[in-house]
Formats: sequence, structure tokens, C-alpha cells
Amino acid sequence: MAGNLDLVRRTYEAFARGDGETVLAGFAENIEWIEPDGYFAGAGGVRGRDAVGEIFAEYPKFWSEFSVTPERFLEAGDEWVIVTGSQRGIARATGNEFRGRFANVWRIRDGQAVRLEVYTDTALMWKAFGSLPPDPE
Repeated sequence: MAGNLDLVRRTYEAFARGDGETVLAGFAENIEWIEPDGYFAGAGGVRGRDAVGEIFAEYPKFWSEFSVTPERFLEAGDEWVIVTGSQRGIARATGNEFRGRFANVWRIRDGQAVRLEVYTDTALMWKAFGSLPPDPE
């Protein structure tokens, strides 16, 4: 559905502007946010718009710069949008640059994101941080 694609595109545009309020407004109150184990914040995932906001609040602690550049938006049925693209960041603690690819799988219902699953190379992120990820215990 074109509306789903529009919502996802607007969300990336808002993230690029640093407009977290608009990003979060597109998420359902009980959104399921899934991240890889070893991700720098929210590893494994969280549930709820407020919890996602807490993850976003962690970004400046880890990154002096961070950007996500979506390149391809793919509709997959009535509820799903898949986005692929590139990411770039400068690790705050080391000044090292991170560059990597991502794929995000969105599920949209009633005009809001109800699920987002993040796929990225966490080893490249931790290389930029100059350390290994913490154990997921």
C-alpha cells in the first residue's frame, strides 16, 4: 500500500532531520522493536514506543555522528515494507568511523508501525567502538 511506503519514507526523513518526535509518532504504542544481539543499545529488542525512545536517547552516548541512508523500499504484501541501505557513524569514544549495510523489515497496521526488525553488521559497529560487544546475559 502506498500509505505504508509513505509512512516509512517519512520516518527515515524525520530521523535524518533529528526529529525524534515525528519518528515516534509513526509507531504504535506497543511497537515491537527487534535488534540483533550485540547491538549497541536495546540489544535483542524492546516493546513499546517509550522503550524505542530510550534507545534513540542512547545514540549520542555512542556516536558523535550517525546516519542511515535508505536506498531501496520494497512492499511485501499489505502490511510489510522492507528497506535496505547504508549506515555511517563516528564512534564517540574512539573517533573511528563505522560504515555498513542494513535491512529493516517493517510491519504496518492502521497507519502505524507495529514491528520493526533491524539487520546490520554489529561486528563492524563494535570494531569502530574499539571493543567487543557485552555478553547478552
